Amino acid sequence: MANLNKVLVVDDEAPVRELFTDLLKAEKYNVKTVSSGEEALQAVDGESFDVVLLDIKLGGISGIETLKTLKEKKPDVIVIMITGFGYDEDLIAKSKEYGCSGYIGKNMPISQIMSNFRLFVNATQERLKKDK
Repeated sequence: MANLNKVLVVDDEAPVRELFTDLLKAEKYNVKTVSSGEEALQAVDGESFDVVLLDIKLGGISGIETLKTLKEKKPDVIVIMITGFGYDEDLIAKSKEYGCSGYIGKNMPISQIMSNFRLFVNATQERLKKDK
């Protein structure tokens, strides 16, 4: 497995950014956080990230629009959507269409957040390897 260590966390709520930062840093990830889709797109222009955790509901440009633009700019980046609003089937279908690797609910137990994160990252890496 390739060593992935740079993660961009995009969420407009500071407590959520802090939670993901703490969880990821505990697992030795290098974490950068931003609070909007616009900032996320600027960040990926300036540096390279292995994984982007992206809130689906953002002020300004939406998480879905951010996802679409992100995948156009960086097709190989792994994007995992974060949602605090249950599962909206239309949003899930749209984000999968745009290349999201999976969903993590903000209200999931901490252990499940990290196990889902690892699961989505590993599954996406396997798929990318097969596609090459």
